[in-house]
Amino acid sequence: MRKSWITLVVLLVGVVALGLFVWLKPPKAPAASYALSALKSADARTLRVLRKGKTLAALEKRNGEWSMTEPMKAPADDFQVLRVLAIGDAKSALQYPPAELAKFELDAPQTEIIINDQRFAFGAINSVTREQYVLTQNQIFPVALIYGAAVPADASALLRRSVFAPGDAPVHFEFGAFTVATDAKKWFTTPAASELSQDDYNRWVAQWREGSGLRTEVIDKRTPATEIHITLKDGVKVTLGVVQTEPELVLRRADLGLQFVFVGGMGKQMLSPPTARK
Repeated sequence: MRKSWITLVVLLVGVVALGLFVWLKPPKAPAASYALSALKSADARTLRVLRKGKTLAALEKRNGEWSMTEPMKAPADDFQVLRVLAIGDAKSALQYPPAELAKFELDAPQTEIIINDQRFAFGAINSVTREQYVLTQNQIFPVALIYGAAVPADASALLRRSVFAPGDAPVHFEFGAFTVATDAKKWFTTPAASELSQDDYNRWVAQWREGSGLRTEVIDKRTPATEIHITLKDGVKVTLGVVQTEPELVLRRADLGLQFVFVGGMGKQMLSPPTARK
């Protein structure tokens, strides 16, 4: 009995000591959060990407959509551009004065971007914290690696990867052996196809309208084997040259000076008439 009381007292003393430790322990100071910019990515109107001090790509926002102006005039991929612009919304737990730039590899940065008028230079990577040092607004900030990784090494990575712009609405597809069209009420195929629902057509058309390719390239010297003629709802006619079908589908839009490369399986579906879902 006496042993039980001793055990109980020891446990009680332990609980009291633990409580005092928690109560007397100083509260953890909240991590400071420094914004790299007052500019929000949604407010960006121009973007310039530099590699080794030279312009890799220049873009501007027109009517709500991003377009490349250098090294070519072409539609840009909004998603890829927003990844680059995300640095404008970034925050850091620390900031340093712009001293000893060479220590942070910011004396001659390999990568820089300019959003509107604000420059962001990317420097060394801290292998311990897995952060990269960024110089902007006369301060150095360590930030997550994702921001530097979003800056492309090639301008083509910022080009739009879909054949059509977001607002384009195809209403007539003319292939060599068949056509797919709508009369504003329903979709149909010529020659006629049986056992196809409007959902089957909508899936096929959506793949054309919204399908994203593997990459986008500047047109090369190859001659297209055949052409696809597409009419949009606003009457604009688009001609696509089928440059290659295997192992990847390569479609050329000469009016944009671009070729869109799609994975082989997706390409086969795009070049075939709509089919019923199995």
